[in-house]
Amino acid sequence: MEIKYFWYLAISFYKNREILGLQNGNWFREKAVIYQLPRRTLSLYDLPVSAGTGQFLDSDRFSEMEVGDEVSPDADFGVRVSGDSMEPLYLNGQIIWVHQQETLEDGEIGIFFLDGEAYVKKYHQTPDGISLISMNKKYAPIKVSSGSVFRTFGKVVG
Repeated sequence: MEIKYFWYLAISFYKNREILGLQNGNWFREKAVIYQLPRRTLSLYDLPVSAGTGQFLDSDRFSEMEVGDEVSPDADFGVRVSGDSMEPLYLNGQIIWVHQQETLEDGEIGIFFLDGEAYVKKYHQTPDGISLISMNKKYAPIKVSSGSVFRTFGKVVG
């Protein structure tokens, strides 16, 4: 019986956004302060980027997604990973958040356009040229040839 009464009080106070407490042997009741975390809206592109063989990132097909502090404040848009070449870091179907920028430093992970396909890969630049590297060792690096159409969409930030 006492447990039932306690749960009734707890539910009642939860719905009314009040706090019930015991202090110095006396019960008190006060309005709860509810904090609203800042939210923002980012574009989530419908076609995934390839973590494998490559898929095109269609810039016109996206939905809006409300996000909070769980997403880096540097993020400008999101994409879904397709494939397993970036495992264990990024999983198939996972949303990754990207800061739009045209260049990356060696070793940074980004979203790239290469000859009609979009990839999520680790950027590697040497005097011999640029390679896109998978985290999963079963995939060979993708070399960017001098005749390739290559563009950086941005840096993965989460």
